[in-house]
Amino acid sequence: MWHGDMIEDVWGWRKRPFCHPISNFTTRKSKVQELASNQFHIVASLFNKIDHNIAVVHSVIEGNSPGRIFVDRVEVPTVAYLIFEGAFHYIGGTPANDAFNQAIISFLFEQFLPEQAEKELVLFAFTTAWREKLDALLHPYGAITIHRKIFRFDYARFQVHAGWRERIPDGFTLKHIDAELAEKHPDFKSIVDANTKRFGVCLMRGDEIAAVCSAVCVGGSEAEIDIFTDEKYRQQGLATIVACAFIEESLSRKLTPNWACWPERKASVALAKKLGFVEQFDVPAHLWAEDL
Repeated sequence: MWHGDMIEDVWGWRKRPFCHPISNFTTRKSKVQELASNQFHIVASLFNKIDHNIAVVHSVIEGNSPGRIFVDRVEVPTVAYLIFEGAFHYIGGTPANDAFNQAIISFLFEQFLPEQAEKELVLFAFTTAWREKLDALLHPYGAITIHRKIFRFDYARFQVHAGWRERIPDGFTLKHIDAELAEKHPDFKSIVDANTKRFGVCLMRGDEIAAVCSAVCVGGSEAEIDIFTDEKYRQQGLATIVACAFIEESLSRKLTPNWACWPERKASVALAKKLGFVEQFDVPAHLWAEDL
């Protein structure tokens, strides 16, 4: 994950070491079962009508991103709890299974979060019924509600940037991130891992990385955008150029580029709109952190 300031860090969260499955969670097996990665596909139908975080959720289900999935039962699950690498969590299916709901919350606070280097979670639901259920389940732990801005890509609006290549400044080179480049810049190694289906582009000045736009994850026929510009190259329009290159690459792969960010990242919101993304709605999420 590339880290930027509030100007161009779209995701705006720190990538954390991912916790491996905890073997003693089998004590709750009658209420909650953790799926093996080759079983993840069985929960796809529980998330097939979601209207945000599509790339993130389906990147885990499709095996493109590290993650964990818990269900009430393996045979035709009715509820699923999905953890994307880091602190982003998602729940789908029916909210009516109180035994599962209590068990998964207990697991999070008694086992999962204590194992994390940074004890924090951001939990997204996709229905009002689930959000109300989570209000009650998480209230005793002091969780609060926050919001994330969601955008929809509009190809017609993007066409205003058809001549973006002509705006690449002298001395800069646009490059696709590949294995050769990753050897020189180790931060790119996760992007070129074929198992993730991730990809990206960057603007370079000599051997120096000036700006990067990459897919933080790919799933559900969407590519989730992450963008970063080195501090000394900001305010030069490089983010717009590298984002245009990424968007065209996404479309060539038959992927819809997706943009989401936190509301306080005003410059990120402005850049999204400039690129042809249309603001949709703010998605509520439950936030819990040890130091909240």
